Amino acid sequence: MLWLPQLVFAQAENVLLKMKPGDWFDASAKTSVHIDVLGGLYELRQYDVKYTLKGIKTNGSRDYQLTIERSRIKSRFPDHNWMGYDSYYPSYLQSSEETLVKPGFALQIKDGKITSLKTNGDIQIPTLHPIQVLRTSGGILSATAPAVDTGIVRRISEAIIKNTPSTAEFSWQLSAASFPIGKNTLIRGKISNMTDTVEKKLLLYAAGLYQEAVFEKDGTFSMPLFLTGGRDISLTYRGEPKSLNVSLFVEPGDTLVIDADGKNFESSIVFSGEAAKTANLAIDLAFISRKQGTPELAYGIVDFSLDDFMKQQQRDKSSFDLVLNKYKRLVPENAWTYYNLKFIYGQAKAKLNFLLKTKYRSSPQSEEIFEGFPKDFFNSIDTLPIQMNDYTDNYWYTSFIHDFGLYMGDKVGRINGGQYGFLAGYAMSLTYLRRFPLYFSLSEAFDQELGESNWKQAQRLKPYYEDFVRNCGDTALTNLVTQKWKIADRWAPGNISPLRQLKLADGTILDLNKFKGKAISLTFNFHYPDKMRDLLERIKKTDPKKVHFIIAQLGGQENFPKSTVDSVLKALPNVTYSELEEYEDQREQKILLGYWDIKTFILDPDLKVIDDNIDEENHYQAEKDFDAAIKRALTAKTMSREAKAELIKTIGWSAGSILVAFLIFLWIYKVRVRNLKRKEAVKRQIKELEIKAIRSQMNPHFLFNALNSIQSLINNKGYKEASIYLEKFSLLMRRVLNNSEHTFVTLSDELEAVTLYCELEKLRFDFAFSIDLATEINVQLIEIPGMIIQPLVENAVVHGLSRKGNEGVLQIQIGLIQNSIKIEVRDNGPGLKAEEKGTQSNGFGLKLVRERLNLLNTNNVQGKLTLSRNLAEAIHWTAATLIIPID
Repeated sequence: MLWLPQLVFAQAENVLLKMKPGDWFDASAKTSVHIDVLGGLYELRQYDVKYTLKGIKTNGSRDYQLTIERSRIKSRFPDHNWMGYDSYYPSYLQSSEETLVKPGFALQIKDGKITSLKTNGDIQIPTLHPIQVLRTSGGILSATAPAVDTGIVRRISEAIIKNTPSTAEFSWQLSAASFPIGKNTLIRGKISNMTDTVEKKLLLYAAGLYQEAVFEKDGTFSMPLFLTGGRDISLTYRGEPKSLNVSLFVEPGDTLVIDADGKNFESSIVFSGEAAKTANLAIDLAFISRKQGTPELAYGIVDFSLDDFMKQQQRDKSSFDLVLNKYKRLVPENAWTYYNLKFIYGQAKAKLNFLLKTKYRSSPQSEEIFEGFPKDFFNSIDTLPIQMNDYTDNYWYTSFIHDFGLYMGDKVGRINGGQYGFLAGYAMSLTYLRRFPLYFSLSEAFDQELGESNWKQAQRLKPYYEDFVRNCGDTALTNLVTQKWKIADRWAPGNISPLRQLKLADGTILDLNKFKGKAISLTFNFHYPDKMRDLLERIKKTDPKKVHFIIAQLGGQENFPKSTVDSVLKALPNVTYSELEEYEDQREQKILLGYWDIKTFILDPDLKVIDDNIDEENHYQAEKDFDAAIKRALTAKTMSREAKAELIKTIGWSAGSILVAFLIFLWIYKVRVRNLKRKEAVKRQIKELEIKAIRSQMNPHFLFNALNSIQSLINNKGYKEASIYLEKFSLLMRRVLNNSEHTFVTLSDELEAVTLYCELEKLRFDFAFSIDLATEINVQLIEIPGMIIQPLVENAVVHGLSRKGNEGVLQIQIGLIQNSIKIEVRDNGPGLKAEEKGTQSNGFGLKLVRERLNLLNTNNVQGKLTLSRNLAEAIHWTAATLIIPID
């Protein structure tokens, strides 16, 4: 229980202060209110807001861009009828350029308070689309208030700043971020008497999150989760004779502790924590579900009873209601609603399964489909509130929508002449579905159709595909479709084959480049190996010098018969017969291997696509498509004798003209390069002479200042210090003279000279100094102009630290930025005069530094010297920043 506060608040703690420019996070906020109208109207509003940090100003204020990604409003009337609106799944627009409108705000925060909040220009209120068909309640039609305003954005932002995740009528939580955020839910516990046998039978799994609990040797486990809404966590114990499947409903912020004895797991389970009562409901439902349940019919069943099916469903409902109502006042409303919805959907799905397996007949003697069923059989399916369901990432909901689509397709097929396929399903979905079910069914339809189509067939879907991507705001659905579309689009005729290698079952690689020079027929077989027998006649009638056949049989098909034709195919000289791994991600990313048994792809001798997804199931059509594709593949490489002669003639004249032009160009190029080299040599000589002249000015300037320092010590009777000064001064002069003939010296030599100089000056002015080097700098390899740092240090000592006494501090910080080295000399002296700020100080030493930098500058890289004063820190610094280009 002590973990709970850490888990809940870890995700929110200083979330705004953690962010760097460009970082973002999503927050989901809910507000609820009871309105004293119509006997008590309950309204729930939910907003999904994206916060993006645009920048941090020098005064500490932070600028954020806010976008309202989604707005939802739900109203519940006293009769428990729900109505609502949602901006996320709009009404479907066909062939329209209209896009989703998302309101935006500019937010400024400083010192934990909102200093500014305003809309980005004229805010457009997003269109709120009805969640289900409008209806009246109490004679009054439900109306919607504005979707979002500045007030609710301020309230959400203040809650985030103050780190108050919830109040009685308001709550918020993080749902995603560009940086790591903490878990907000915890499931933990201990299974005593844990053995390997018990562990193999036990599974605790969060579907959709792909997280599974790991049990330690002593039986303890801990599974922290990050949830954005209520979720079903599966607890399974594979007992005898039946397994126990418990659906644990948990919400963000919940803690659930599970304790049990491995010797008698089912009867010893004990729950504790916030979600304990909900878990007790879940396990009671699991026990009655195991004892009862409508048996699933087998495909092709000929003997069945609708009456028995309905009676069993009624018994299941009575048992379920008995348990559910027992917990109605004990568990949170969300949990009670969740289990109730899940059961209703489960019974409706069982009916859909019954219809599918019995081919929509109420009895084996039925002559017409959909006839002879009781009136309430279809009513519980057709009136199910699938539009109001928010559990879109739960499998029981999405699987129901899938089966419901099949059911509606067959139902509509009775009146549209039995039309099936993508276009019929597309029209059916637009007519009968809204919101998530609409977009989910369309994404499934695109997924299947793209897997079954070749590139040419897929192009007829393009306007529908563009409509879908433009309309749907749910990226989880659009990403699935766009990924499949990109895969199909790579197989456009003329493209280089996206599949260049095949990973074989034995781990080796089959490289298609080895077959270049011939047309390639690449056939994949998914199930029955002997279907490859149909290719024998095709292979025999094809010229082996021009066409090579690659046959790829997917492995791991244990439930299918072994091949009796593979040895024959392997013996053919123009055939490569290989067995592939059954599952291979890289292959799936380049070719759609679903929804079919056997298909062929044709490539030309340069591995360019000629045709894809030739459906071998339709043997007659496949032969026609294959012959036409091979003809196109070979035609591109076949030329007549006259055409070859004309091509050779053209190539000869072209080659001769190119050769003459090349020789003339080469002569001109060499003359120009020779002249440029001569000019560059003269320029380099002049620049080196100029640098030496400046160095000759700088050294006397340094000597003059050093001798002044010695004279000052002698005048003040500091003879011992003067002696030490002279000794160190001689060492420094020797180093300066040694480097005087070199334009550049290593950074280590330069820093040693600077250190000697600082030690000399410390004898006059008792200050502290340090040199900080970045770890990535190699002082032995980097070279800089000699004596270029010393004038900056001298300037800091003489004009800054000479007045501070023993309180003076000098820091030299060295780091890398891109292709330059950055040297910053900082002192805590009195600072710069107004005329000295920036880059235009006229001191003699600084002037020489700038002149040397100007001589070293090129068109590509520029060095510079900048003087600045920083008052933002506790210690006021004066800084001279030197940027020197390096190779």
